[in-house]
This record gives sequence, C-alpha cells and structure tokens, in this order.
Amino acid sequence: VNNNRFLILPWVRIRNLASHVLSESLKQLRIDWKEWYGVEPCMVETFVDPERFAGTCYVAANWTRLGRTKGYGRQGQGFVFHGRAKDLYVKVMSRRFASAFHPDTGRIPANEREELMAILNGTPVYLPEEVDNLRHNGLTAETVVGTFADHLELYRPFLNRKELMGHFAAMVKGLLSDMKRKSLEPIAHQYEGPGQFRALVHFMSDSPWDDQGMLERYQADFAQLVSAPGGMLTVDGSDFKKNGKMSAGVQRQYCGQRGKVENCQAGVFLGYASEKGYGLIDFDLFLPEKWLADDFAGKRKKCRIPKDAEYVTKNQMALRQIRRAFDRGLVRAKYVACDCAFGHDHKFLDALPEGLTYFADVHSNQLVFLRRPEVILPEYRGRGRRPLNPKPGEDPIAVKELAKSEDLDWTEVVLGMGSEGPFIAHEKCLRVVESRHGLPGKDVWLYIRKMANGDLKFSLCNEAMDAPVEAIRTPAIMRWTIEQSFRECKDVLGMDQYEVRSWGGWRRHMLLTLITHLFVTKIRHRFGFKVDLPLVVPYVSAPVTMADYSEAVIKMQNEEKIIHPSISEFPREKQLFTFANWAKLLSHFFPRTGDAFDEFKSNIQHSAATFNSESRAKREAILVARGSGENERA
Repeated sequence: VNNNRFLILPWVRIRNLASHVLSESLKQLRIDWKEWYGVEPCMVETFVDPERFAGTCYVAANWTRLGRTKGYGRQGQGFVFHGRAKDLYVKVMSRRFASAFHPDTGRIPANEREELMAILNGTPVYLPEEVDNLRHNGLTAETVVGTFADHLELYRPFLNRKELMGHFAAMVKGLLSDMKRKSLEPIAHQYEGPGQFRALVHFMSDSPWDDQGMLERYQADFAQLVSAPGGMLTVDGSDFKKNGKMSAGVQRQYCGQRGKVENCQAGVFLGYASEKGYGLIDFDLFLPEKWLADDFAGKRKKCRIPKDAEYVTKNQMALRQIRRAFDRGLVRAKYVACDCAFGHDHKFLDALPEGLTYFADVHSNQLVFLRRPEVILPEYRGRGRRPLNPKPGEDPIAVKELAKSEDLDWTEVVLGMGSEGPFIAHEKCLRVVESRHGLPGKDVWLYIRKMANGDLKFSLCNEAMDAPVEAIRTPAIMRWTIEQSFRECKDVLGMDQYEVRSWGGWRRHMLLTLITHLFVTKIRHRFGFKVDLPLVVPYVSAPVTMADYSEAVIKMQNEEKIIHPSISEFPREKQLFTFANWAKLLSHFFPRTGDAFDEFKSNIQHSAATFNSESRAKREAILVARGSGENERA
C-alpha cells in the first residue's frame, strides 16, 4: 500500500504527533483492508522529497529508508523521467511476510521479466522498441564503460603519474553526471570518496601534468571524428560570473552570460562545425590590461599567471586561434564565422587566412552602399581649405534601414532541422559594398534574418558575387553551432561551475569540459536511435525556400515521391536524441560512491535513532521499577 499524502501543518507543535498518527493509521489500515477486501496488507511504502523534507517522522515511526529513486515515474506500460528523485521508505506490517517472501522471477513471461530486470537495474522503459533498438545497436553497460575507458586512455601519456589518472577519470565522470553542482568538492565526494577534496584541488591547480599536450591530443581526436569538407570555424566570447576579486583576469566588465556589466572572467573560444558534428577546439582566458600592470604583480603570482604574459585583445586572441588551427591543418574548413564583437573589426576580417570565407555578424548601424559609388574629390568652392580627401558620390545606408525597405521582400526559408522540427526563418539577401571610413570597400553579401521573436540579425559574407543565394544560407545556419556548444557545456556539463582561481586551473577545467563533451559526441556517433516512429515532416539537408518545402510536405502527405536535391523523407539514422538526453542517460552508467557513503551514514543514523528510541523507553521503565523497589524497602 502506497501512502499518497501525509502533511502536518508547520504551526502544529505537538510532541510525537507525526509518528503517533502514522502508527494509528497503520493499525486502522489493517482493519479496513480486512473488512473491505478480505486481506491484510503486508507492507507499506512512501516517497519523500529530500529537497523539502527529511523523512524524520518516518524514521521515528521505525520505517526503513531503502534509498533514493532515479527520478522516473510509471506511465501506462512504461516509465518516464520527471527528474525529481525521492527517498523511498517502507515498513513491513507482517513479520511472516518478511520471512516467507521470495519472488520467483523465472515464472514471469520472458518479455515482462526483461522489463522487470530493466526496472531493477535502473533503466527507464520509455518505449520497448526504442530500448531494444539501443540494445541491438550495442549500447550496454560494457560498451559504454569500454568506450569511456578508450576515450580516457588517449590522455594517459600527459598525466605523468598513475594516481593522476584516477583524478582525471573522476573529474570527467563528475562533469558528465546529473549533479546540480559540478564544482570540485561535490565531484570529489561523489567519485573519489571522503578526504579526496584537497587532492582533487591540487590536481586541477598545481599538479605537474601536461595540459597543453593533452589539448593538442584532444584537438587531433576531435578532428578525426568531426572534420569534413565544407566545415566552419567559429570564434566567440563566453563570460563567467565571479563573486571574488582573486581569480585570474577577473574584473567588472560586460558579461554576456548576464547581459550587463558584472564582475566576471572572459574567455575567447574557437569552435568547429561540419556535417559530422560540432564542438569547441581551442580557448584562451582574457587578461585585462590592468592585470599586467606593476601593482597587480602580487595577484599575478597568486594566480600563477605566466611571467611572459602580455596584453592581447580578444580579437587578437581569436585571430591567433584561427591561425593555429588553419596553419596546422587541424580541421577542414571553408568558412569562418563570428559575432558583432569581431565582425565590426575590419582589421580582424582582413587578417583572416586566405582561402577562408567569412560570415560575420555586424551591428544594425553598419553602413553599406547598394552599388559601388563613384569616388570624387569635392570641388573647391573658393573659401577655406581645399578638399584633400575624396568622397563617394552618394551616401551609404545603415543595414537596419534596408531591413525596413519595402523594395526588398522577405523570403521565408527552412534553414535546417532542429530538435523541435523544421527551423523556419525570414531572410533578405543582397549584394552590397561595405563602407570603410566613409569610402566604398569590398563587394560583399548582406544577409538579414528575422528571428521568431522579431529580432533582426545582420551579417556580411565575402562569398563570390556570382554565388547562388543557397551558398549564403549554408554558413548562416552553421554559425549558431558555437552557441549550442556553449549551452551544452554550461547547462549540462558544468563548464561555468568551476571553483578554481589560478590561470592554469581555469584552462584545465575548460579542457576537461571539452574532453567530456567529445565523449558524449562519440557515443552519439556510435549508438544512434533509428527512427521507428512515423515522422510527419520531410527532412532538409541544406536550406530551402518555404515554397519548395511546402510542396514536399504536400507530396509526403499524399504519399508521393519527393524530388528535390535537399529535401527527402526523414533518414532513419538521423539523430533525434539531444546532447542533454544522451548526457543524462550516460550519467547512470557511472555510479557515485558518495551516494553509497551517504546511504551508509543514513542507515547508521537510523539504527542509532532506533536504538535510542527503544532504549529510552526501557531505561524509563527500569528507573521507575527501581524507584518503586526502593520506596518499598524504605
């Protein structure tokens, strides 16, 4: 029998009320069930939300805590994940039942027995055919742990000592876990045991392992898996809010994470995307100019910032990262993309490696010419200084004005497929001449996109002027993969939850986050869900107009063949399970030792509480009996 609800309002203050009510309820429960159903219940259970309640009344009433659930609830014939893990308490009402109950799973039909085993092993049963699909693809505890071991083994040569491998594995498992906080203390507690917190701090901050060599090995491993022709390099900044003043490079500056000026650290990251996947491949911590002044020498020493550190702007950092990747031939890239912070910098764009096509976001007040104007020296009018600087024959126009122009129609397009179906947008794409210091510059493409919420995004692209519009749409959709990488690394893997102050500690946390992200990417490549459910829309492999997509939708509905180079029926091997879904699933393959210690501690406390509760009553009885005897002798 499951206890559905038990609540005593907080202003009720009566000693032992909760345990007394539970005891009386169980007595009445046995009487009522015998009267109504002709049987007596053998055991009762209840679930307690540990974030709100401690389960004290159940412990006091001699209920037994069995452990914590995995956050799944029954729905129909299967189970669904709701994420609210609860403590399970039970109380056996019949001692005869406790001694005689021995379930015989051999009598259960094969398919039901497999489902029961899956439930007992903590595996959610969403849809039996999808679970079977994963199992047939080879996704088992052995293959997941084996892939994990192979992944970590690549980095063993850079760890110098054997014991460091344990810290390394604990950190990656901790970042992959579903813990709410993924800083060093909870990771050490859960995956290394009591007393290991300082050792893990030392590993991340001071231990002499080769993080630069490990980064290069990660980049090579990433490139082997994801690099493909037509790929895109993407640079972007990512900021990390900090409360103190002693972390390397921290100062009050604009924090993109909060959308305002905050006390934060700023990082510059290089991402890569292709048809095979996406991720981050390089990073640097931005050091503000004041951190390199003489009065910050003490802070630099405490944060172990390299002595040869020099002031480098974020745009210079990004350019160095692109050149490192390009010069090494690390990945195959056709495009490079950036946001407004980099896109408005002409020196940055001009310094990009030759052969890369840029797709650069710009501000709404960016000036362009609709056609290349004639540049002339203004006529001298007889007064003042003679004109020395030539000027264009017509004024440039801000790109936001072009967005408002009714002379250019919006085109509705499907840019790609997301986790929620077709990614639909409205665009304007036209050839323009960029304005540099008031004079005409290069011939470029202007791409304007209207977001679903009405916001406008403006980008310039130096693709060939005779290229079709489809060639401009391709980098437009690839540009956002770095934002997706940031969301996955921060929201799922705890990229922004570090508690290290040193320059090297920050770099190591970023590196281990990227290594963890790559492991999930490997699993997604190796074990993909095949789509066995009917999907209601066509699939697009490249951006298409809404007119073409609508026609394909109608043909699919009428069961006619779709004839379009970029539109087809949804491929069965296409990945629908999101990164967060995979990370959540994989976290269950790595048990937390900390949970075992917590349960052990809870059981000890429960045993002690039970012992004291029973002994207290017996002690009182002994004292009363002894007092009566002494009174009689007196």
